[in-house]
Parts: sequence; C-alpha cells; structure tokens
Amino acid sequence: MSMLDEIKDHGLKEKLLRRTQKMLEAKVADVMTTNVVSCDARDPAAAAARTCLDNGFLGVLVMKDGSPLGTITVFDLLRLSYEEGLDVERNFLRATIEQVIEGKELVSTQSDAYLREALNLMIQKKVRSLPVIDDGTVMGILSYVDMVRWYRRTHDEVRTGKI
Repeated sequence: MSMLDEIKDHGLKEKLLRRTQKMLEAKVADVMTTNVVSCDARDPAAAAARTCLDNGFLGVLVMKDGSPLGTITVFDLLRLSYEEGLDVERNFLRATIEQVIEGKELVSTQSDAYLREALNLMIQKKVRSLPVIDDGTVMGILSYVDMVRWYRRTHDEVRTGKI
C-alpha cells in the first residue's frame, strides 16, 4: 500500500498538512545551535584545522576583535594545503586564518528568518552552515545537521517509520 493510499484510508491528510505548516513556519532560532565555537582571525590556519578535527566540524566561525569576520571550512584548509605544495611562499603553519579567508563573503542569517529562507540561502551560496547574527551579535550557527536533527525531532514518521 502506498503512502497516498494510507492517507486516504486513515484520514491523515490533516495531520500531514499540520506538519507541512510547521515546516513552513519554523524559524532559524528554533533550529540553530547556540553553543558557538570560533577561532580568532589572527590564529594560524592550523588552529582552525585542529578545531574542525577536534569537534568534527566542516567549518568554524572566524572572529576578529569580537565581531564575526567569516567562516573557514575544511575545504579552505584543503585548498591551502594543496597550494602549499605548489607555492613555496605558502606555509600552512604560518598562514593566518584571516589570510586564508581573505576576500571570502560572510554569508549569514538572522534568528527570526524562516528556516526555509536560510536553507535556500545555503543552497544558493553553496555553504553548509550559516552564522546567525542579530545586530552584529552572534546568536548561533545553523547547519544542515541542525536542520536534519530538528526535522527528525518534529516528525515522528522519520523516527518510527509510521505516519
């Protein structure tokens, strides 16, 4: 029996509509991680690599003088290590985080943004996480993993396999 047959047979249409509405109304603040780990822009790039490795992160927020400057990702670090092999002037141990992310746009969202808007921004900008910044203050981080955890927590069928 297909899911549509179950919906017709069990009258679950209203329940599914409520769940869809819940997804459309969800805000970034409902989903984001508030415990933010960051690196200082003046730290060596190797420090960012260590932070990512120690925490299982794909990237980390970069702060400079108490303000968010951008993010450094494992892809940025991989590019640096690759360039180091080709350019003797580049040195993974000497390059600062700020040097690695120089010219990179800070892509962020606000805590009152709709989750769907943040997801669309992440897809458009090809980022896997967004700093959540309200009036210059870092409120949290929103990642794909945060969204999956929220969806699983709010949609019983993901955990149970039953509607």
